[in-house]
Amino acid sequence: MIKELSISGFRGFGKEQKINFSLPNGELGSGISFFVGSNNSGKTTILEALRFFNLDNNNSPSIAERKRNIKTNSKVNIVLTDEKGDIYRIISDQHGGSVTSMHKNNDEEEHFEGLKIFVLQSRRFVEYEFHRNESDRYDYMRNLQMNMHNRTSGLNDFSSRLFSMHKKKKEFDPLLKEILGHNLDWTIEQNDNGTYYLKLVVNGCIHSSEGLGDGIWSVFTICDALYDSEAGSVIAIDEPELSLHPAYQRRTMDLLKEYARDRQVIISTHSPYFIDWESILVGAELIRTVKNKDGDIEIYNLENDTKKDIKKFTKDINQPHTLGFEAKEVFFLEDNIILVEGQDDVIFYPRIAEQLNTEFKGDFFGWGVGGAPKMKYIINILKDLGYEKINVILDGDKPDDKEELEGKYPEYNFFIIPADDIRDKKPRKESEGKIGIVDSNGTIKSEYRDKMKELILEINKL
Repeated sequence: MIKELSISGFRGFGKEQKINFSLPNGELGSGISFFVGSNNSGKTTILEALRFFNLDNNNSPSIAERKRNIKTNSKVNIVLTDEKGDIYRIISDQHGGSVTSMHKNNDEEEHFEGLKIFVLQSRRFVEYEFHRNESDRYDYMRNLQMNMHNRTSGLNDFSSRLFSMHKKKKEFDPLLKEILGHNLDWTIEQNDNGTYYLKLVVNGCIHSSEGLGDGIWSVFTICDALYDSEAGSVIAIDEPELSLHPAYQRRTMDLLKEYARDRQVIISTHSPYFIDWESILVGAELIRTVKNKDGDIEIYNLENDTKKDIKKFTKDINQPHTLGFEAKEVFFLEDNIILVEGQDDVIFYPRIAEQLNTEFKGDFFGWGVGGAPKMKYIINILKDLGYEKINVILDGDKPDDKEELEGKYPEYNFFIIPADDIRDKKPRKESEGKIGIVDSNGTIKSEYRDKMKELILEINKL
């Protein structure tokens, strides 16, 4: 299994970046590494780099010129450290060009086999008709790397895996059911011309693989990555959510968490359904890739101290939404995040902007952070993951909180509104009433229009 990977000179990695991976510890989901980041920020490049190590050192990969970074003089240096401490290197030839050499522990003479990392790419088109050909798990992975020199539109030779699945339906079909929610009646049939196809029977109707939806094909490929894996295996899936209904995404996540008890599962995703806080709390890694203004890819890991803080939210039965589905969307935004205290703020600030004939340029975090005292915990998450443009809006009765946060996070921007709260609050037994920016109908009060307009324009400028 993989403990650490460093990449330099491959595609967008113009400077060395190190990536720490989770290792399974028996807990549900503990072995998952979640990769998030915008498009073209290096997630797929990382999985490609891992796949290189499926070759033995007698077949080191050739890396084309356009895949090598000019900032490193077109020299590639990829280093993988496993859980035992063994180090595997892929290094450009000293004379330049596409040729590389592979070494283990700096011993040029020691022979080693490929590392058997199963990488499922995001482009998963499968030929609907195919010829008979069978290969085991490792041969399939190795052949993919040897024969795949560019990012292709589909899975080459996936038919060889279909025949393997068909032989082991007792192991494979339960995984299909886990994701689909029902049994799937399928088999492999032959055409008169000698080619084969996938045959399904649904409600008494027969369907061929040509009519099989992309989502079902994607489920087949994901289950294929899992069903014949063993404890200690490494499984990497690029965008498991593709073509999957949200219900299938949830079930797929549950299945991956189960496998991640004793296997290493690496996910590159754009879907909130594939971020799981409970897994992160027991050892999973959350990793964000960013392409900076110079065009270089940078890697950010969620720190362990921040993970401990997350427990304060997951155990809060009064505000379970704070790190809910909407909050997880933040990991798929490029930057420009606006943090506010509660759900009233998320609702009324955009309404205020609309009444002032303007809008907020940033994106609001979830349904608020759950109160000013919890603001620092959310900021820590975003800081760990490399967000640069964070604007925080606090209620007018929180000047001390604003001062404390400004001192702790000078790189971010903090604002306080000119009233105690976002809207009028009537007195209750346990608290006094509050004067708000908007009245009970949600209309901004005239005395606050100018100051709120200034606040919004300042945030947008930043």
